[in-house]
Amino acid sequence: MSDTLEHAAGDSVPELKQRIQELENMLHACRLRLPNAPAEAVRELAESEERFALAVRGTNDGIWDWDLKTDVVYYAPRFKQLLGYTDDEMKNLFSEFESRLHEEDRERILAALKAHVDEQVPYDAEYRLKCKDGDYRWFRARGSALRDAAGHPYRMAGSITDITEQKESIRALAASEERFALAVRGTNDGIWDWDIRSGEVFFSPRWKSMVGYEDDELPDNFTAFEKLLHPDDHDRVMATLNEYLDNQSQRYSVEFRFRHKDGSWRWILARGRALRDANGKPYRMAGSHTDVTERKQDEEELRQARQAAEAANSSKSVFLANMSHEIRTPMNGIIGMSELLLGTGLDSSQREYLEMLKQSADSLLELLNDILDFSKIEAGKMELDSHEFDLNAIVTETVQAMGVRAFQKRLVLLHHISPTIPGRLIGDDGRLRQILINLVGNAIKFTHKGGVTIEVNVESETADLIMLHFKINDTGIGIAGNMHERIFEAFTQAETSTTRRYGGTGLGLAICRDLVDLMHGRIWVESQPDVGSTFHFTAAFGRTSGISIKPMSPRPEPAITAHASMKVLVVEDGHVNQLVSSRMLEKRGHLVTLASNGHEAIDFFKSEPFDVILMDVQMPGMNGLEATAAIRVIEQSTGGHVPIVAMTANAMKGDRELCLTAGMDDYLAKPLRSAELFQTIEKFSVKPRSLESTPLPPPGPEPAWQPPAQSQPPAGVSFDAEAFRESAGDDKLMRKLITIFPEDTQKYLRKAEKALAAGKARPLYEAAHSLKGMLGVYAAPKAFRLASELCEYAHAADLKGAQFMLDQLKKECALVGEALTSYDPVI
Repeated sequence: MSDTLEHAAGDSVPELKQRIQELENMLHACRLRLPNAPAEAVRELAESEERFALAVRGTNDGIWDWDLKTDVVYYAPRFKQLLGYTDDEMKNLFSEFESRLHEEDRERILAALKAHVDEQVPYDAEYRLKCKDGDYRWFRARGSALRDAAGHPYRMAGSITDITEQKESIRALAASEERFALAVRGTNDGIWDWDIRSGEVFFSPRWKSMVGYEDDELPDNFTAFEKLLHPDDHDRVMATLNEYLDNQSQRYSVEFRFRHKDGSWRWILARGRALRDANGKPYRMAGSHTDVTERKQDEEELRQARQAAEAANSSKSVFLANMSHEIRTPMNGIIGMSELLLGTGLDSSQREYLEMLKQSADSLLELLNDILDFSKIEAGKMELDSHEFDLNAIVTETVQAMGVRAFQKRLVLLHHISPTIPGRLIGDDGRLRQILINLVGNAIKFTHKGGVTIEVNVESETADLIMLHFKINDTGIGIAGNMHERIFEAFTQAETSTTRRYGGTGLGLAICRDLVDLMHGRIWVESQPDVGSTFHFTAAFGRTSGISIKPMSPRPEPAITAHASMKVLVVEDGHVNQLVSSRMLEKRGHLVTLASNGHEAIDFFKSEPFDVILMDVQMPGMNGLEATAAIRVIEQSTGGHVPIVAMTANAMKGDRELCLTAGMDDYLAKPLRSAELFQTIEKFSVKPRSLESTPLPPPGPEPAWQPPAQSQPPAGVSFDAEAFRESAGDDKLMRKLITIFPEDTQKYLRKAEKALAAGKARPLYEAAHSLKGMLGVYAAPKAFRLASELCEYAHAADLKGAQFMLDQLKKECALVGEALTSYDPVI
């Protein structure tokens, strides 16, 4: 019995109860024999009771012993301590227990006790008892009844265990799980929990439904995950996962495609974290899946839209470059011929008309430059050309250039530059001049009395940079307050009527705004209607002290009046440009050799020396860049260096740099201006300008040539004789143009037929493009229109439509040729 008591504390409660009953039975028997028992038996009984008391205390449970007949209950001191009472503060009555039961538990617990006593249903219940401090604590009660020989219960004993903390943990866990479940449902994400050691994975129902599966349709293992990965994403996803598990990355987040049950692919964003053991080895990883298919689709649509916008912008740039070529090429003839004609003998009316023609052409060129500048800025291709310049000279030149306009309107034009501004600065003087001319020009245009003033002051400065503040004040018509911001937007003017009254495209201020941005400044206006306006802009410039700078860009100088004759090779595929450029140079006294393409240019270069080569960039076959490269290769073995000047009708950013990179020495934009042409090529003259080299005088005006009165174009032919005469400029050139018309048109028509037969759209376009440019000079509008439409068909690669258009064009060219022949009786 002593051994039994010693181990009682460590046994389970049911076993403990059984042993308590056995001990009590033994004690009862001992007491019956106690009067006759020897002293040794009494001692053993005392020791046994002591061990029993120790065992009860060791369980940390509260023991109770209930006499069913008297309702007296023995509550062990520990029982009472669990409720916060001392041994003498709680009576040993069943009512003490019953009164402390929580009202929600009382009926259930009394029924459980009755079921055990009456029907021997096991008694194991949980309930709340009110403690001394008024709080309720949770207990687990277990007990068993003792029965007599007839099976009637007469006594019941057991224990209570405080399970309050356990209950709180379960409640907190349930609340946490509920919050987690709500959060998961709220995010609409799929949850996964991966046992890395076993490979088993818990996939939440939402995880499976995201790819179209029911909960029982996918196995819960890692292989199921891998099989759903897109083949193109599998290796990348596994590499990302392994890097995270190997501690090579701090987070696991990856996007991939998952195969849906219906065969489609869904984009998934997976995120997760791993649990690691003491050695840092992962043993479990959990995370979420988010369906990001719609976001991916939106991103793809945005990407396609951006590509489309970039393609459209690129197409616009190409269109503007082509437009520049198309407009500048005929303008070259107009402006060039105007300058040539102004150098001939003219009466006062002819000179007035011709000057008006040249002014109109200059205005058109200015508009074209505005459009191209705006396009370059909008495309992000405008760059500043910074070098050292004289600020006072720039402002003075602007005032001098605009002074005539101001004088014509009887306006005062003044300027003031703060003496604190350094005399030499580093920046793009050309773009600064463009801003000033635009703003001063606007001020003069919108001012009818009073004047315009330019002020330049220091805004701020550092050791390397100086920020200048420019003000252009006028006393003009002013600008309404609601237009102060809008006028700097493209194609916007202060009033819709402004375009009709004052002209302009509304691009000037938008270009100024963007140029000022490039100069790290800002532009704004202060104005009141009928009072005047002040346009402000700031711009940052570098200081010259201690800074390595580029040489100052050469500025156009007045045309040289005493010059040495030069041998000039003009490489140009268009006859009109050949004639214009050669006539300008010949009148200047230079010797001109013409080449029609790059191959001819190389042949001429090999056969005779030239002082300078004017090289068209865009030519069929070998273009100007390729011809230049070939010439430079030849020079590497023969020595020497012939200056090559590029001529191009394109004016987009990068053309000049492309030409210089290809080995050219300078660059001229079409249409050619005589002053710029002469200055550019004559700076390469190696002959001393002295009496040893006598300049060749320009040829005098030729006698006017008039066709016989009977030589009129045949009726019904779309040919304007007067317009042709105006385009040609002088009689000698007109004769030559009439002479070459049949040969040139047949050459381009044969090229077009050959390209069509071969099914090649690009050569067809080149032939039609060349023919169109030629027909524009001959004032044959119908033929010109047909050639333009042929260009469009060729550009669209519509060879069937192009064939029809070419047939029409051939017929019309034949009619124009007949008209030209009959117009000149000499031919």
